[in-house]
Amino acid sequence: MRTITFSQATLEAMQEEMTRDEKVFIMGEDIARQGGIFGQFKGLPDQFGTDRIMDTPISETAIVGACIGAALAGMRPVADMHFADFAGVCFDEIYNQMAKIYYMFGGQKPVSMVLRAPDGLVNQAAAQHSQS
Repeated sequence: MRTITFSQATLEAMQEEMTRDEKVFIMGEDIARQGGIFGQFKGLPDQFGTDRIMDTPISETAIVGACIGAALAGMRPVADMHFADFAGVCFDEIYNQMAKIYYMFGGQKPVSMVLRAPDGLVNQAAAQHSQS
């Protein structure tokens, strides 16, 4: 069995799913231009284009909200946060929208999306970046 990093595993999983399903796309900060904060999306913009690997402004709330809307429209988004610490600013979208819409609409509106929020990766990264 080979040993790879989490970033490499993420990259390979995204390549596999994006090849398999054209509805899969990623939204987040610095993912198209830089390949993600930890290099986990490096090369994906060249392979799949910036229509499917999208850089966003620094607003985790907007990223999650846009991905929920895309999921309701039938897409399969991956919302990428730099750190799990930022989930707190998105609680309304996560708990009251993403988690409940399926049940609020009697199972007729699935929210098929992934919320990627890494944690425990860096030390001494200021109060908002290093909860672990």
